[in-house]
Order: sequence, then structure tokens, then C-alpha cells
Amino acid sequence: MKDTRKYSVYPSDLNILESFQRLQEMLKRMQFVEDLKANCDQVRFSVTLPGDRRLLAVTFAEFLDILHNSPAPLTTWTHSHWKKKDIGIAIDIDISVSGIDVGVSGDLAVILGMHDAIRDVFHASSPEPQRSPSLSRYNLKKSVFLAHRFDDQGNSAARAVSTFLARLGFQVLEGEGYESKDIPTKVADRIRTQDIFTLLGTPGDASWILSEAGFAKALNKYLVVLVQEDAVIKKSIIGADHEHISFPKSVVEKAFNYLLYALPR
Repeated sequence: MKDTRKYSVYPSDLNILESFQRLQEMLKRMQFVEDLKANCDQVRFSVTLPGDRRLLAVTFAEFLDILHNSPAPLTTWTHSHWKKKDIGIAIDIDISVSGIDVGVSGDLAVILGMHDAIRDVFHASSPEPQRSPSLSRYNLKKSVFLAHRFDDQGNSAARAVSTFLARLGFQVLEGEGYESKDIPTKVADRIRTQDIFTLLGTPGDASWILSEAGFAKALNKYLVVLVQEDAVIKKSIIGADHEHISFPKSVVEKAFNYLLYALPR
């Protein structure tokens, strides 16, 4: 079997030659030797250098010699075979600006330990992006229902929010001017289809918006509340289990940075 992993972070000043030398020493300590007779027709070792130069090697020793004479490669690709007694493994390591791709083929017990060792040798990692803790309960699609008042202030703020979300790749649906405490079937259906419910509060009667928010909460939608500072929104109706972001009068754009962190990416 083969286990592949991608590491997006490694030291910018990584000494690639020394790293592969440490890998070779580690394999020797584990009593692995390079299997030069492995039945494989893949390119074993490749080094890309500035000026569109590409150097190929057949053995690990030749590869290290290339790195010794060319210490600043643009990319390196290695596909090597190793064996000890009746155990054989193949190791792929692709190093580029975007990260390090590692593949290990062989026995499962050996693969797991080998990946850990290679990660340590190259000081590689793949940190998880920081996200709002409340998102951990949700597997969200990038779909939003945007509830807002349909007067000048509400429409203006909604246009700005909708454009911002669309540029981030979100699908945005609205209620199309319905202002009723009894949620029309068409609006209810739209809320059901969207994973995220965003309440945009501006001054004026917001009772039907809160009704829609309560409906969305009952459906266990992920709620984000954007409220203009001079607007009155009765938070008790929808509870406290949601992202709450305020913004200055008529400047909803001030909330965009916070909104970015409140939404899935």
C-alpha cells in the first residue's frame, strides 16, 4: 500500500542536502540499504535548477552529489527503493516552493513510522487553519440566506454584504421583499437550502427578520448576526449561540474583516 501526505510548511532556509543526508543516516540506522535492483522504470532522482536546467540521477549517492554541487535547487524529486531482509519500501519526496509531498509504499507498520521520521528530518508540518470554535459543529457549504430590511438603509447594506460574500465564492439568497411575521413558503424553502443564515440588522422594525432567524435556528442553521450600532435587535429571541458583529452607522464594510473569520473558508 501507499500513504501520501502533503506538508505546506517547512523552513525557508532548509538545507536540502543536509536533510537528505539525515534521511540516509536514519535509514541506515534502521538497517535499510538502497535497493538498486528494484523493478521500477520511474525516474529515480530529479533536480531542477535556475535557467531551466534539470539534472537526473540513478542512485541516491549521485543525487546527493548533485545537491552538493548545486546547493540551491528550485525543486527536487526523489523516488527511491530501500530494503532490509524481506522488507522493501519505496519513498517519494517532492520538494517545491508550495510544500513537501511525501509518499511511502510498503508494509503499513513501516509506513507510519517512516512518515513520522521524514516529517522530523525535514522539519515539515501542515498546521490546521484557525477557525471560529463554533464552526466545529458544522460541516458547512458556502451558501447564505441574507435577511435584512427592505428600506434604503437595509438594501444598501445588503448589496454591500452580498457583493462581498459573492466575491468570496458564497451563494447568497434573500427574501425578495417579504415583510411578514408569518414566513412565506418561498422564503422558508430558501432558508432551508442555505447552510448559513445571516441577519443584517439596520434601524427599524425587525420583527419578521427575527422570525426568520428563529426559524433558521430551529433548523440548526449556522447563524451570523450583523447589526448596525444604532439598530435595536432583541438578542433573546435567537439566543447567544451565534457570531455577533456590530458595525458603525451606514458603514457595513467595517464588519467585513470580522465576517471573514466568522464564515467557513
